[in-house]
Amino acid sequence: MKKTTISNILMGIIVVLCISICFLIFCIVRRPRYIETADSESAIITESPNDFDLTGTVTTTNNDAPQLPDVDSPTTTPEEDTSAVQMRGKTFTRVNIRNAPTEDGKVLETVDAGTEFDIVEVLDIGWTHITYNGEDAYISSAYVIITSE
Repeated sequence: MKKTTISNILMGIIVVLCISICFLIFCIVRRPRYIETADSESAIITESPNDFDLTGTVTTTNNDAPQLPDVDSPTTTPEEDTSAVQMRGKTFTRVNIRNAPTEDGKVLETVDAGTEFDIVEVLDIGWTHITYNGEDAYISSAYVIITSE
């Protein structure tokens, strides 16, 4: 190969690299550095009131931290539990009501948005146990709006 041919190929590669670098610089300059929003930030960052020691126990260092109720001592009596307001809910979209808390559960009915029902329990697995038409049923918690507690 001639020196001029090799020289032309290398010049072409250098030109392509220069164009690529200019394009990348243009993209970096034009990228948004922040997002403007109409409302101010509402998140408050605070230090954790708990410290962990090497034994794995939790020690509270902040006396202003809210105290949670003791799990072992119930705050209500069984008589108060029966007079409590029944939790109600409704759907915000068209959704299936199933006989088991799984996607493999049999579809009992498909209901429209705004369908109301009594909530028996909100399960930790992403499903809500409901009473619908007098029967126990389940609905995905992602589609439930709790209207009263």
